Amino acid sequence: MIRKSVLSGSALGLIAVLALAPASIALSNDDCLSCHSDSSLKSGAGKPLFVDQKKFQASVHGQAGISCVDCHADLKKVKDFPHVEKLRPVDCAACHDKDAVQVKASVHGQPHDATNPITVACKDCHGTHEIRGKDDPESTIFPINLPNTCETCHLERVKTKRGKNFIEMYKRSAHYKALEKSGLTLSANCANCHGGHSARSIADPQSRVSRKNIIRTCGICHVGIEKGYLEGVHGKDYVKGSKDVPVCTDCHSEHNIQSPEDLTSPVYATKVAGVCTRCHDDERLARQYGFLTSRLKTYSNSYHGTASKFGETRVANCASCHGFHDIRTSSDPKSLIYPANLSKTCGKCHPGAGTNFAKGKIHVVSEKTENKWAYFAKIFYIVVIAGLIAIFLIFIAADLYHRIRIRWKH
Repeated sequence: MIRKSVLSGSALGLIAVLALAPASIALSNDDCLSCHSDSSLKSGAGKPLFVDQKKFQASVHGQAGISCVDCHADLKKVKDFPHVEKLRPVDCAACHDKDAVQVKASVHGQPHDATNPITVACKDCHGTHEIRGKDDPESTIFPINLPNTCETCHLERVKTKRGKNFIEMYKRSAHYKALEKSGLTLSANCANCHGGHSARSIADPQSRVSRKNIIRTCGICHVGIEKGYLEGVHGKDYVKGSKDVPVCTDCHSEHNIQSPEDLTSPVYATKVAGVCTRCHDDERLARQYGFLTSRLKTYSNSYHGTASKFGETRVANCASCHGFHDIRTSSDPKSLIYPANLSKTCGKCHPGAGTNFAKGKIHVVSEKTENKWAYFAKIFYIVVIAGLIAIFLIFIAADLYHRIRIRWKH
């Protein structure tokens, strides 16, 4: 029973009136608030039972005219007051049946194991008496507020294999910066990627962030990029069901997605080669799909690679020549490295580059066999430079010897 010691005089008066009232009269919100508007009202266990009338009236339920007993249905026929302390849980599915079906099938609605004994109820995300619509800036699920709502559990109550840092990464991402710093409510938040009521584990094939669906999920916002990816060599194999091709998260990461212009981004200009060669230097993949390895080594040995290692961001990297998302094979006429397109591709950095200029190879394993003229030119310059250095050293040594002899004589 609710402790009588905390019931106000007006509440006791209400109890007397209700006891004498006909059974057919339904309880109104004012009847309930006669007790529950008392900020000191608590249960026997000390749980606050106060309901803020202003917040309730401003809520989506208050605006819709929903009464207390519409949700607390087991109070409709109650005659004795104060009523029993333990009521049946509010059944949101009575009105929100479609949402309830989605929640039940989601990761939040599934039984949890002993290591993660969390039960997620509607109120954990939406609140209780102060629930507001998703488009209301005061709502717990308004786009800007949603990350904090999710973190209430995912930082404190839920244990994940990747730990708290993985969750916290989102607030350092380009998506969160656009959402919180710039107020762009269309920027990706938890629900946009994982789903709202239908959120599922990443291991679930039906999850929006599973490998099977991640391209489609990212493509909701990045429509043009999705189209280009699916037309490229990676996307074509992805559609066929290949698990070896890279998807969005393989190159851009997951929660910690950054702009390519951000130094910490894995696709920052000087880091692109390292990302691409995680696959393109893999011997197993090379044998299976028939592509060449040593791509990082051969790129690094080139002028472009050397300049990139020293932090030059304007020099060509993998994406400059092969494309970003719509990467195509060299035999595809739309490919940036299709023979007829090479002059234009090189010309982006080297204005006026002609056919002969574009004949030079970048990924050269052995210059002596694959690029003889470049090899001989390299040897010639090495000999000439070494010879000039030797002459200068001899000249300096002779000059020093001459100066020392003169000093000894005097």
